[in-house]
Amino acid sequence: MKKLSTLLLPFLLLAVGFSACSESDSTTPATKATLSVSLTDAPANYDAVNITFSEIAVSMNGGWVVLSGEQVTVNLLEWNNGNSIELGRQDVDPGKVTQIRLMVTKAEVVVDGQVHDVTIPSAEQTGLKVVTNFDLVAGSTYNLVLDFDANQSIVTTGNPSNPNGYKLKPTIRAVDQAVTGSISGTVTNFSDAPLAIALQGGVEITSTPVNITNGSFRLSYLLPGVYDVRIEDTKGLSHTQPELTVTAGQDNAIGSVTLQ
Repeated sequence: MKKLSTLLLPFLLLAVGFSACSESDSTTPATKATLSVSLTDAPANYDAVNITFSEIAVSMNGGWVVLSGEQVTVNLLEWNNGNSIELGRQDVDPGKVTQIRLMVTKAEVVVDGQVHDVTIPSAEQTGLKVVTNFDLVAGSTYNLVLDFDANQSIVTTGNPSNPNGYKLKPTIRAVDQAVTGSISGTVTNFSDAPLAIALQGGVEITSTPVNITNGSFRLSYLLPGVYDVRIEDTKGLSHTQPELTVTAGQDNAIGSVTLQ
């Protein structure tokens, strides 16, 4: 079992949380989207709330996609006030995410220095389910933040002032954050190995070769902003399209262009 208590990922819950310009191999047009799941919490009246996760998965395209199968224990109370911890990340096929599943194998609370086990009704068999609904676009990065409210998710049994047990009844809010977008298009005369380049202020941000069979290209994992796109081939033909806006979670399709 691995204890993740030092991997601090500052994250403003309603704001963009990654700063990487590109997460794909620039020589291969992206056909995948990148999805990560992070966890945050509100303050709670416990010394600690330790939850052990054995799997993080999402339901999409008719099946379950595992983002992480590594067992980790998280003290929820260490991840509040805008902080979050990443539980899993994978490159996945584009599609609609409809549900997140958290497999929980153990839970405990610490009260006045004493450790108490938390009962997990059926979660070990079926997992904690969080319903959501958002689309993943190829060439974009998304961070799904789960707000695990420990104060509401842990309930006591018996006398509230002197409880004889604790149960996990999770209250989890999912917030999906698209982080990057892309620019795509098609070159009509692509026989001489064109290269598509995204630039900001004249500085190259990323590039990708144009597909040699159909002339398509996609400049992926671009942070929101305004870009110039330049396409040039080995014979010196080129095309420049300025001031293209990239929006998180979307692809800016510029259509067909001809190199001259």
